[in-house]
Amino acid sequence: MARPPLPLGTWGKITRTQVAPGRWRARARYRDYDGRTRPVERFGASGAKAERALLDALAERDRTSGSVVDITRKTRLADLADLWLAKRVESGDYAVGTLDNDRELITLHITPGLGEIRVGEATVGVLDRFLRAVATDSRSRQCRTVLSGMMTLAAQHDAIERNPIVDTTRRSSETAVTRALTIDELQQLRIRIATWSGTNRFGPKRGVDFPDLADCLIGSGGRISEVLAFRWEHVQWSTDLAPAMVYLDGAINKRGEYQPRPKTATSQHWLILPDFMVAALERQRERDLPSDDLGLVFPSRDGGPRTTANTRRQFRDARRTVVVGADGTPDGPPDLFEWVTPKTFRKTVATILADEVGMEAAAEQLGHTSPEITRRHYVQRKKVTGDVRHVLDRLAPVVSGGFSVGDAKNDPSQNSGEAV
Repeated sequence: MARPPLPLGTWGKITRTQVAPGRWRARARYRDYDGRTRPVERFGASGAKAERALLDALAERDRTSGSVVDITRKTRLADLADLWLAKRVESGDYAVGTLDNDRELITLHITPGLGEIRVGEATVGVLDRFLRAVATDSRSRQCRTVLSGMMTLAAQHDAIERNPIVDTTRRSSETAVTRALTIDELQQLRIRIATWSGTNRFGPKRGVDFPDLADCLIGSGGRISEVLAFRWEHVQWSTDLAPAMVYLDGAINKRGEYQPRPKTATSQHWLILPDFMVAALERQRERDLPSDDLGLVFPSRDGGPRTTANTRRQFRDARRTVVVGADGTPDGPPDLFEWVTPKTFRKTVATILADEVGMEAAAEQLGHTSPEITRRHYVQRKKVTGDVRHVLDRLAPVVSGGFSVGDAKNDPSQNSGEAV
């Protein structure tokens, strides 16, 4: 009877042979992932050393063949999650913020809810019950995405034949209505921010550069994490040959750490700056705020990166600042701009560019890979269509006699009784 083949990625019996005084050879048959069995050998000063060298070589061969670790039907989902996340980190293809979100979903939801379940036990029903139990639709969809990646990894290791997530229920999402600021609303909000800035009675003056930070958010259309990562070495001031520009190649993650690239590789690009943003940067440069080796344009008080969480908190305080006019009339209730977030500035930029220049220009400014992303999530839908009457009028109903339908006054059939 023929000997059964070795399983893929495994080796047979190791033999030791002394080939010369003080020189030993260890050899084994290894079945590669192409299905072929090949001899592998290593040498050493003793039989034990040769065997250790061979085992190291076999382990390295197994690693480079794509089997970093053995994932089976008995692997716990908690361990699978760790392996999946480690693989994403090692690839270098994902931004720190994305990995932070993945880690948070695993820690808060997947490990507590499914961690002790084995891969072979993760059926459609088990996973579907878990996803339906997640509190919010958005979190459920995010967990579903992570679980899909995890189970795909298990399938790639032949631990399962099919990804069970494919057949689970996807929680529906209500399409959020995109809302951008009008020009008048934007100016009113700017006044609130300026009024809030530096007006506290006690302690260090708060947010003295916050109006300029807001102008940079508005002028660039960048994410708050990207604008907080502006570095002076990436600001190019205007010359006779080129306008003022800033290079986007970094972002501040949730932990307040600088990461060397923004959300996606396509987000790395030069932005030409409008005049009001150049003025904001010049004012910030004149403040000469202390900064660490990063040389951030908008550093924290200790010179390091500002956290996005603190910046959002300051923005919430600023937008609730009621401005009282000279006649004693307030500009509105404190919650007038409760719906506005830093991302609203980004939507406002996208909307005005799409309306005035086109969706392609808006997508390019925001660093999106597709104008469709910009259209679906960032541009406010028009309530009134464009004036295209000059085109539609060409479709007006006309008969061969040269009059419009309904124009009975000039209808020749009214006089002759003949059909036209």
